[in-house]
Amino acid sequence: MEVRILGPVEPSVPPKPAQILAVLAVECGKIVPVERLIDLIWGEEPPPQARKSLQVHISSLRRAGLPVEHRAAGYVLNSEPEEVDLHVFRRLVAQAGDETDLKVKAEALGQALRLWRGTPVVFAQTLDVQRLAAAEMWVDAELALGRHAELVERLGAFVSEYPLAERLRGQLMTALARAGRRADAMRVFRETRKVLVDELGVEPGEQLQQLYRDVLEGARDSRRNYLPRDAGDFTGRDGELGRLLDSDGGVWWIEGPAGVGKSALAVHAAHRLADRYPDGQLFVDLHSPSGALDALLRAMDVPSERIPESAEERAALWRATVGGRRVVIVLDGVTSVSQVRPLLPGSPGCLTLITSRSRLSSLEGVRRIPLDVLSGDEAVTLLKRILGDDRVADEPDQAREVARLCGYLPLAVRITGARLAGRAHWPVSKLVRRLSDERSRLDELVADDLAVRAGLELTYRALDENVRSAYRIFGFLGLPEVPSFLWAHLLDEDVLDQLVDARLLDVIGSARYRMHELVRLHARELAEAEDPQQEREDLVRRAVVAALSTVDGLTEQLFLAVPRMQDSLGIVASAARPTDKDAWFAREESLLVKLVERAAELDLAEMACQLAEVLVFAWFGLRNRYEAWERTHRAALEAVWRTGDLRLEAVLRCSLGQMHYKRDNLADARSWFDTAKTLFVNLGDKRGEAVAMNGIGMVCRDVGDYPCALEALGRARELLESHDPEGVGHALYGIGSIKRELGDDEAAFDTLAHAESVYREARSRRGEALAARGIGLVHRARGELDLAEEHIERAHEMVAGTGDELLGCYTAQAWAKVLLRKGLLDPAEELIHTALNGCRDVGDRFGEALVRRTLGEWRLAAGDHPGARVALTEVLTSFHDLGLPLWRARTLRDLGAVHACTGDVAGADRCWDEAAGIFARLGTREVGEVRHWHAQWGLAIS
Repeated sequence: MEVRILGPVEPSVPPKPAQILAVLAVECGKIVPVERLIDLIWGEEPPPQARKSLQVHISSLRRAGLPVEHRAAGYVLNSEPEEVDLHVFRRLVAQAGDETDLKVKAEALGQALRLWRGTPVVFAQTLDVQRLAAAEMWVDAELALGRHAELVERLGAFVSEYPLAERLRGQLMTALARAGRRADAMRVFRETRKVLVDELGVEPGEQLQQLYRDVLEGARDSRRNYLPRDAGDFTGRDGELGRLLDSDGGVWWIEGPAGVGKSALAVHAAHRLADRYPDGQLFVDLHSPSGALDALLRAMDVPSERIPESAEERAALWRATVGGRRVVIVLDGVTSVSQVRPLLPGSPGCLTLITSRSRLSSLEGVRRIPLDVLSGDEAVTLLKRILGDDRVADEPDQAREVARLCGYLPLAVRITGARLAGRAHWPVSKLVRRLSDERSRLDELVADDLAVRAGLELTYRALDENVRSAYRIFGFLGLPEVPSFLWAHLLDEDVLDQLVDARLLDVIGSARYRMHELVRLHARELAEAEDPQQEREDLVRRAVVAALSTVDGLTEQLFLAVPRMQDSLGIVASAARPTDKDAWFAREESLLVKLVERAAELDLAEMACQLAEVLVFAWFGLRNRYEAWERTHRAALEAVWRTGDLRLEAVLRCSLGQMHYKRDNLADARSWFDTAKTLFVNLGDKRGEAVAMNGIGMVCRDVGDYPCALEALGRARELLESHDPEGVGHALYGIGSIKRELGDDEAAFDTLAHAESVYREARSRRGEALAARGIGLVHRARGELDLAEEHIERAHEMVAGTGDELLGCYTAQAWAKVLLRKGLLDPAEELIHTALNGCRDVGDRFGEALVRRTLGEWRLAAGDHPGARVALTEVLTSFHDLGLPLWRARTLRDLGAVHACTGDVAGADRCWDEAAGIFARLGTREVGEVRHWHAQWGLAIS
């Protein structure tokens, strides 16, 4: 069924359904989220029953025979684009943009414009800008064909609809003048000036004023200044402008992506240099290349009858005409060197400024000025110059956010400034909210005849199809950068280089590509409109596989709460390992997180889960990258919920339990592990149940619930015994550490020795080190300091070979306590500070508190009682906040010793009484030590 929205909606339906149909037609074939539909139809204050009303209106559309379908995320109009007049309009305009035959171009544009029957009911401003641009293109083509008189009536109608469009009024003046109606052309100028002054408080632009002088005088002005009006709010580019102003002529190639301000820089510089080039300041728009030499020769007063037909003869005449003169020429919108060669003057006294989205190549003697986006401060300054200082000063943070959301692209900043300037009642924060939605951001970046999308479309349509495809692929990936380990699996390097030459991509470092945020949004739009959904999803799958093949080669078994679920996810490493793992992950972390989120957005739940899990064991768990860990797993979990895979949900819940355990959020960790265990039990997954039980056991151990811990770890060991030696090692280590805390030293030695043996058989150096440290802690608790040092020093050396800096902090702390008890304060202090800095670097709260307690003990041993009291009091608060009663009790015991040493008997008793109560409740080995404390510190309190 044909749908028409360029005017009253057809087929005819009631007003609200008509608006909904129009929105769906604009996004034809794409899902429009429910929230966006509500926002577009009812605005910022929708009725309470908006969702219900939307469903009712959708039903009425279906009853009218319209193919509106419900999808998980929203609604879609399941029609072909050719069945919607807007998409036919856009196709015809795009075809016209690629057409070189003026008659064919004019016919296509005329056909496109005839599709309009009135004002659209939605996106009226955005669509009207597209119609105005098409109208101006059509008039250009008709004028070039010499149809001056025939244009006047239609142009007059357009001017009535767009009274503030200066270019359209200039085209009407041109048509009237060429049709011999000079008086009418001058009347149009006077009317234009009145409208602009009355409505906007500004005079007509320089081009329109120059056109008026031409008509009035019937001849060219002697100074031949045909430059567009200079931007009064020109901002930034100090270095580039300085180079141009200091130049002595020649040819300059100003290159950069669409909207970066190339033309603004060239025109601004040309105006500043006008006095140095008194024989003419010329401007040629090479976006429409036909007749460029003709236009230049006419601008230099060459009569029409003297202008030859052939391009070669025109180029020779052009060089002869400007020979010996001082002229500045702006050649705007150059797409190739071949366009430029015939237009370059031979006179050394001329200055030629070329603007292009293409990179300079094979043009001799040309100096290059590459432009990038503005700095953050420059973008805000530009916004201030458009809006005024007061308005930006009232909302400085929002102004900076607007600049950021615009990607610091001058055109985008100028558009947002113009929109806000025209809406004095809008706070800047309102535009921030509107720009924050990626899906509609390009729709917001439209003001009058300015639009970011239009400039990008022009560049895109000039590309070969294989390059367009690469552009869409890059955009749909949704990644800020694409390094070689990804693009090598997806794209051809030569094609990427063509995108670089078109200034749609930037090269960052070696074989790494980056796309500007607004460019990426445009490319994603096109991918979603032009590429089949299956192809898009396959693209993201290939990207995830490429990441997995690299990252999985970097994984290591960690000693978190639970072991990795690798076997059940079926991940296989195939790519070479980066030589510097830390540097590689530091560079690629944000990209890998975004890739997980992108896969999750597309409901590629298993792929998102695989990559998220691998990253834990390759990077997040090693370096305590908690924010990235949580982001990836929550994104994957949401995708899993949508797809209903309970087993993957259990895996992710276990991993989030690990994360909270590592972050010392023990209550949260227990909750995640409990839910995971229930899911695994219901699924009959013994391995998964064991993993969850291991986690529960470690949480229970830390909070002092030793019976629960032993039961959980015993169950985990039982389930893992036959097929997972590392998992068994984890369970044994946990059980052995609990036996130590309970004072069952023989059982602790046996269990930890067994764990060490299991780890060794599994070739886990980390596990061996962990178990050896545990054995050393038992000897230390028994006062067997030489044996303790032997085991702990060996553990420390083993850890050094694994690169696990955090575990190295724990072995260093354990060794420092042995040295402290031996009276070796200096080497102990060095180890303490090494461990403290390491724990702080990775944000390990428990580790930091543990080492700070050891520092308090060192100060007590060194006789620094005030320092010891301060340190231990602070640590007491940390252990309370972490919910660790055993460690709080041990710190109270030490703090009591400090009070004893300073003669504060009441303070000592108060600390020791509380500590004794906790030890008794937990049943730990310290229960037997309580009666010795007064005797141990007797001299101090007698």
